Amino acid sequence: MNANKFLLILTILIVSGCSDSVDKATDDHVFKTQTDTLDKAKKIEDMIINAADQQKNKIEEQVH
Repeated sequence: MNANKFLLILTILIVSGCSDSVDKATDDHVFKTQTDTLDKAKKIEDMIINAADQQKNKIEEQVH
């Protein structure tokens, strides 16, 4: 009898563990503010690199 109860509980745990009751569509997670900050920093880095490239091109045009 104990083995049957164990198998029943084990089966219920396995089935409930495989359910999709958790909403995975939300983007809210523990590190959301940190990842948002990193994304902003990457955008700013791209802007700085582009500005440096433009400045370099202007200097090279003036030299030649």
